[in-house]
Formats: sequence, structure tokens, C-alpha cells
Amino acid sequence: MIDLNLQFRLIIFSFIFGFMFSCALDIFNKKIKKFSTTVEIILSFIFVFIMTIIYFIGIEKIGNAIFHIYSIISIVIGFILYDIIIKTIANTPKK
Repeated sequence: MIDLNLQFRLIIFSFIFGFMFSCALDIFNKKIKKFSTTVEIILSFIFVFIMTIIYFIGIEKIGNAIFHIYSIISIVIGFILYDIIIKTIANTPKK
């Protein structure tokens, strides 16, 4: 069993990481549209690899690299929440 405080910090970090990953992915996808499909695939692989390294360094600093199912769920929720917020902002009528 891991400490409850440690679990909480890992879940919060994973949630924020999922949110920021979705934001970075949106920006990244807009920037690479001008390249060929092969280059897009290679750059996407490198981007995901770098983001994965950043995530594992983060959980290593927070909790000795303890990776739990709650971390995955928090990343997914952060990722989805970003998309929901962006769609809500985009659909808000301007005055």
C-alpha cells in the first residue's frame, strides 16, 4: 500500500499531465500539418515518446515511479476535460 498523500499527488499530477498533454497535442497537430505523412508519423512518435519520458520523470520525482491504474484514469479524464472545455469555449456565442 502506498501512502494516501502520495496517491493524491500522483492522481493530481496525472490529471494535470493529461490536460497539458491534450493541449500540447492540439498545438503539435496544427504545426505538423504542412509535412508529408511519413514525417508526420515520425514526428508524432517522437512527440509521444518525449511526453512519456516527461511523465515518467514526473512520477519518479513525486512517488518513486509508482504507476497505478488511477494514474491512467486521471490522465484520460484530464485529456477528455480539455476537449470538453475547448468545445464549450468554441461554441459560446460572441457578443
